[in-house]
Amino acid sequence: MNTEKTIAIHKIVAHADGNIYKFYCDLSGALVCTTKPYKADIPENELQLAWEQEGKQHFNFCHKCGKQVSNAMFNVDVLECVECAPFETEAKFCKNCGAKIEDPTQLCPACGKPLVYYGKEI
Repeated sequence: MNTEKTIAIHKIVAHADGNIYKFYCDLSGALVCTTKPYKADIPENELQLAWEQEGKQHFNFCHKCGKQVSNAMFNVDVLECVECAPFETEAKFCKNCGAKIEDPTQLCPACGKPLVYYGKEI
C-alpha cells in the first residue's frame, strides 16, 4: 500500500488578496475545488493550508496507487480509483490473489476467497 499523497494536482492563481488554489483530480484532470485567497510567508505552508482547509475534503485517496481523485473516479467499494479497481459486473480477476476468473463464481478457484464487487459478494 502506498503512503498517502498529501496534495492533488493544482494550479496557483495570483489574486490581490493572496493566491487562489485550483485543485484537480489526479486521474481525470477535472477541476474539483477552487479556494478562497490564501497568504503566507512560505509558499509551501500556504499551499498546505489551502489543501487542508478547503481542497482535501473534496477528494478521495486511492489506497492502491496513492492518487487523489474526485468522487466520479473512485470505487468506494474497494477504496481505490477506477483505474486501479474498475467497476465490473462480473469478476475478471480475484482482488485477493490476482487469479484470472474464467467463469463467474462466488469463490476464487485459486485461493478460495469470496469475490466482491459493487459492495456485494457475487
